[in-house]
Amino acid sequence: MKILVRTAGLLGKHLPAGSEKNRAEIELPEGLTPRVVMDRLGFPEGSYLVTLNGKAVPTAKRMEVILQDGDNLALMPPLKGG
Repeated sequence: MKILVRTAGLLGKHLPAGSEKNRAEIELPEGLTPRVVMDRLGFPEGSYLVTLNGKAVPTAKRMEVILQDGDNLALMPPLKGG
C-alpha cells in the first residue's frame, strides 16, 4: 500500500531520501499503525502531533489505528510556547 507522510520542521530528515518539502509517498506492507511507521522512519521517542486524513490520532490509539492505502499521515513536532 502507499501512504503520503508529511512532517514539519526538522522532522523531514526522517523521510526517505529524495523527499521534497517534508512530504513523501511511501510504500508499506498492509496492517501497519502510525506508531510502527514512526518507528520505521526512525522518529525518536517523544511527543508528536499525529493526524490521519486530517483528524488527530490520540497517543493511546497510535498502536490501534490501521493505516489504509491512500491515507495521509502527518507527523508534527510538539508545540512549545510560554
